[in-house]
Amino acid sequence: MVSTGCLGTVLHCRSGRGLHAAVQPCGVDGRPSSVVVRLGPLVTEADAEAVGAWLRAGMPDDGTLPDRLRAAPAPQQGADLN
Repeated sequence: MVSTGCLGTVLHCRSGRGLHAAVQPCGVDGRPSSVVVRLGPLVTEADAEAVGAWLRAGMPDDGTLPDRLRAAPAPQQGADLN
């Protein structure tokens, strides 16, 4: 696990609005086995507990992680308009 500031290219973070995380399932060899899942903001201890339980369960896509804990991806960078 790595702690860092906001990864602006991966997450759309807002200062002072909780913690964010990006997690990705990997195989036993450490290679990614699926896409990155963006989480946050985690504001309360209950939010952190829900994410922890979801991670321990293997990141199931069965609705056990509340939608409000799934962070919006960062806006795509596009060409400036003239």
